[in-house]
Amino acid sequence: MNRGIIKNVEVKVLELPLKKQWKISLYEQTTRAHAVVRITTEDGIVGFGEAAPSPAFMGETGYTMEVAVNRYLKDAVIGMDVFSTDLIHEKMNSAIYGNYAAKSAIDMALYDIMGKITELPAYRLLGGLYREKAALSWVVGMQDLDASIEEAREKLKEGYRVLKVKVGKSPEVDYRLVKRIRDELGDGFPLRLDANQGYNYSTALGIFRRLEEFGLESIEQPVKRWDIQGMRMLRERLKTPIMADESVSDFHSAGVVIREQACDSVNIKVGKVGGLTMAKKIAACLEAEGLLATAGSNLEAGIGSAASIHFVASTVNADIPNDMLLGGPLHQHDIIIEDFKVKDGYVEVPQKPGLGIEVDESIFK
Repeated sequence: MNRGIIKNVEVKVLELPLKKQWKISLYEQTTRAHAVVRITTEDGIVGFGEAAPSPAFMGETGYTMEVAVNRYLKDAVIGMDVFSTDLIHEKMNSAIYGNYAAKSAIDMALYDIMGKITELPAYRLLGGLYREKAALSWVVGMQDLDASIEEAREKLKEGYRVLKVKVGKSPEVDYRLVKRIRDELGDGFPLRLDANQGYNYSTALGIFRRLEEFGLESIEQPVKRWDIQGMRMLRERLKTPIMADESVSDFHSAGVVIREQACDSVNIKVGKVGGLTMAKKIAACLEAEGLLATAGSNLEAGIGSAASIHFVASTVNADIPNDMLLGGPLHQHDIIIEDFKVKDGYVEVPQKPGLGIEVDESIFK
C-alpha cells in the first residue's frame, strides 16, 4: 500500500480570541477566524495545516477557506499522493482560482504527512537545515503612543532582534511615534516600519523621507498592493530598503515585483502564498536576483507558525528577522500542546517528524 495516498480532508474553523485589539491600517480585530485542515491518508497517517487570513488583507477568511476546501479543493486532492506537491497544486488551481490561504493549509498538511512517513522533520524535505534557529522580530500594532512605547520596551528586553511598527494611518502620528521610540528606547536596534498599503505614493515619499532621519531597517508595503510603479519609485528615491508584502500574494505576483525592480526584499507569508511549496519557489526567484526574504505572520496559531519555522530553517535567503511567531503570543490560547522554544530573540527549529508539533485534536470535536 502507498502510505501517502490522501483518503480524507477535513476543515474546522475556530474563532480564537485575541488578548487585546489588533489594529493595522487595513483593519482592527479582537478575534481571528482560523481554519485548520486535517488530512488523513489511506493507512491512517494524519497531517495538519492552518491559515488565518484577514478579509481586508487577502480577500479570504477562515470561513471562505472552509467553503473552498469542502466544495472545491477536497475532491481535487483525494486520491492524490502527498509527495506529488506540484501536481496537487495544479489540480487545486484548476479547481478554483486564488484562495491561496486554503491551498496553503492543505500544502502544510502534505509536508506534515510526508515528514511522518519518512520520519523526517519538514525542513529536511525542503532543502535541509540551513540554520538551526531563526531570528525573530516583534510587531507593535496600532494603539496609543504610551502603550506602543511600553510594548516596544518590553519586547526589546525579551531579546527580539528587530522591532517592527505598524504605521500608515496618519503621517503626523507616525512621525511622533517613531521619534518617541528613538528618543526613549535609543537607536541600538533595527526598526522596520510597515504601512500595510496605508499611503499613496506622494504621501509615502513625504513621510518616509522625514522618518529616515531615525535610521530604518526597511519600509514594508508603503503603498497599495497594485501600485508596483509607486513602490519602484520609492525604492529609487529613498535610502531605506523597500519590502513587499501584500504585493506578493502568490508565485506569479512575485515575478512582477522582481521584474519591475520594485523592492529589496519580500515578506513571504507561508499561509498567504500557497504554502511551503510555493514559498520555496518564491524564495528561489528572489535568491536568483540577489534579494532577501523574511517570513511574516497573519496571526496564525501554532500549526501555521511551525510551517514558517521550517521554511526559514531551510531557505538560504530567508535571512531577515521574522515575525512568524506573532499569532501565538497575541491569542488567549493556542491549538498546539507544547509551545515553541524561544530564547534570546531566536526560535529553535522543531526536530520531530513533519511539522514537529502536537495538535490539540479536541478542536475537531
